[in-house]
Amino acid sequence: EAAALLLLKLVSIPVVSVAFTYTHIWLALWMTFKPVNFVGCLRIPRTNVGLGWQGIIPFKAVPFALKACDNLIPSLISPQECVGRVEAAGLVREKAAEFDQLAADAVDAAVAVAAPRLWGRSPRAAKQAVLEMARVATPQIVEAVLLDLRRESLVDSTLFDIRGLVIDILTNDPKLAVDTMIEMGRPELQFIRNSGALMGGAFGLVQLAIWAAWPQRAVAIFTMPVFGAVVSALTNWLALLIIFRPLHPHRFCGVTVQGIFLRRQAAVARIYARIIASKVLTSERLTHIISRGRGGERLRELTRLRTMEATEVPSGADLGKPGTEAWSWWLVLFARTLGLAPRGTAAADAAVAELTPPPTPASSVCGDDEDGGGSGGGESGGGGYSSSGGGATAQLWDQARAAASEVVVERIPALLEESVEYVERCMDLSETLADRIAALPPDVFENMLHSCFQEDEWMLITLGGVLGFLIGLAQAFALGA
Repeated sequence: EAAALLLLKLVSIPVVSVAFTYTHIWLALWMTFKPVNFVGCLRIPRTNVGLGWQGIIPFKAVPFALKACDNLIPSLISPQECVGRVEAAGLVREKAAEFDQLAADAVDAAVAVAAPRLWGRSPRAAKQAVLEMARVATPQIVEAVLLDLRRESLVDSTLFDIRGLVIDILTNDPKLAVDTMIEMGRPELQFIRNSGALMGGAFGLVQLAIWAAWPQRAVAIFTMPVFGAVVSALTNWLALLIIFRPLHPHRFCGVTVQGIFLRRQAAVARIYARIIASKVLTSERLTHIISRGRGGERLRELTRLRTMEATEVPSGADLGKPGTEAWSWWLVLFARTLGLAPRGTAAADAAVAELTPPPTPASSVCGDDEDGGGSGGGESGGGGYSSSGGGATAQLWDQARAAASEVVVERIPALLEESVEYVERCMDLSETLADRIAALPPDVFENMLHSCFQEDEWMLITLGGVLGFLIGLAQAFALGA
């Protein structure tokens, strides 16, 4: 019986070492990520400890977000690229009915200000021509606005605050940071736990040899807790080292050696990109920061500017015929039909005659109060048709243009936000991020995971050492030392 008991004690040494090492590494990893919020009381200000604990990663959600923005986001995706990938023509095709209605509403707003009665008496052909050219002008306006936004975001990085968006999301949802880290590093975390247990078993055999050679009480009481502390701390340190080092692949005895996290760069890139695209930089959020906030204010300003430019009739413009290269013919027609722009050449007057109704007395049409002042400038020459040209008719024309532009200004941001699926296809964010993360230099890629807890590695190592000392001491007394 004594021999059997001694054998049981000796066998228990490496077994306990394996079980304990597995358990304390599991505990250390759990404490790295959990709990998401502080559990306990008497928390020390600006720390994650007290009579309780908060996981290291959720406690450092803000630094994690800052590092993700400062180290990764600028090199992976930029605001100007996000804007540049949205094609105006495709956006208009995606929402064709909505943009057609927008063009019609803009024309209605203009004629309601300028001359509703005269517009109502215009021939159907003239109305359809104006509406069709308004539809043609819409994607041109959108394209010009998106190009302007892209150019301005190159100069002003805060126009579309992707950095602030990421920080806000990860700060308010620390669990997202935890889930991201766990999913990215799951094989490495399992490796730390399992390899630590194997190393603990190997060191347990060394403890067994020491115990068998020197079974004296004093030696056992000294060696087992000290050995437990050293082994536990060392296994944690070695496991962390093997994950991230060496950074670059090295050939050693015919075998390529590299940190196991770095060897999985392509796979990790896919995981990280999927999480960022589906949980952080979603198409809904990206379209929101483009159409709302500071970027949204600039979007409205540029839309107003570009709409007014698109509806400006050049000074002395000839009407031409529909289908010619005189792009502004429909604007000239619109202005002249309403009696707000001067007649041009004889050819232009003939073209107007084909598409406008017979003249009506000024008192019943152009002279109506609601039609805004009639054709007082009808025979005037020279000068543009904007308010800079002077005169009541020019001012009325500008008011009509402004009314149309306000319709466009109000509707474009909403249409952009409604086109989430199209924007998502344009940006293809998941594939873009995956390809670029996979191409990152090893040191930058390693920083994605390691930087989040590198400063607190000493806590994991120290925790293992303390627990190893206590278990070693308990084991020494349990073995009858």
